[in-house]
Amino acid sequence: MTTPDLSPSVHRKRPSRRQVLSILAGSAAVPLGVAALRMWGPQPVFHYWYGEALGAEASMQLWHSNAGHAKRTLARMVSEVLRLEAVFSLYRPDSEISRLNRDGALADASRDMSNVLERARALADVSGGAFDPSVQPLWTLYENHFRHTADPEGPPPGHLAAARRVVDYRKIDLTGRKVRLASPGMGVTLNGIAQGYVTDVVADLLRNEGFDHIVVELGETRVLGSHPDGRPWRVGLKDSQGGTGRSIDLVDQSSATSGGYGTVFDLAGKNHHIFDPATGLSANSLNEVVVIAPCAMDADALATAIFVAGEDRAPAVLALAPGARAMLTRKDGTVVNI
Repeated sequence: MTTPDLSPSVHRKRPSRRQVLSILAGSAAVPLGVAALRMWGPQPVFHYWYGEALGAEASMQLWHSNAGHAKRTLARMVSEVLRLEAVFSLYRPDSEISRLNRDGALADASRDMSNVLERARALADVSGGAFDPSVQPLWTLYENHFRHTADPEGPPPGHLAAARRVVDYRKIDLTGRKVRLASPGMGVTLNGIAQGYVTDVVADLLRNEGFDHIVVELGETRVLGSHPDGRPWRVGLKDSQGGTGRSIDLVDQSSATSGGYGTVFDLAGKNHHIFDPATGLSANSLNEVVVIAPCAMDADALATAIFVAGEDRAPAVLALAPGARAMLTRKDGTVVNI
């Protein structure tokens, strides 16, 4: 997860008297009051929203001179996030994805669901199945196991084998707006891509509203433009303790972080929420992966895929998103840039 730089408003230099006179002289056809209003009217400042989206801390910051417009726009963006939660949230029994997992099919999936599932399957193909949206049965197995026992070894081999038999993204049948899970017991999670998708949707809507300098943090991060003072946005990277001692610079880019420390089942952290579909075990070859990409949906999914696939396969995974790059933190703490 990333944390935006919530810098105070930029301090602008006040024009000198000579500059003021020069501007006014060049505006002879404009009434004095209008020219003065243009110069001394409302100046752009940051406008903020903080909340939660898809179970993660969330925030938006916009740079704009019209406080009313910014406030109304933020309210519309929150409504859009709530609409998308009704599609992708596994915690809502009435959500589209919950209905898919319960019924095994959707006769008329939303365009949002279809788009994300299609991209998820493409990422699954290029990563050799390292990114697999059908790993929900593994999550259910681990969550039930550690809810009822303190056994740090994880689920018994027989239960693990049974769950693995229904994990296969190729058995998600997507035909137009129809979605079907081909095997009984299958389940889908889009937690490794949906937060990025929601982030992109909101950022694109804000761009269409005329906002040129924004940071959207809805589980993943996307920035538009640069910081209003001309420098890149500085985005803090949270570590396993929740600190933000590191940062990256972004301009018109997105970032996403994947690490097993996000949700752990045992005290040692060996068992966590990022599963390797090939083994059914939690992926543990890397400590953390940060991906920077043009859009947040790709950054989100690529970070998960690389965390599972490992360092050697990272370049091939990154190739799916032109312009993407990654920072991998190995088990010994060293960092490699790809």
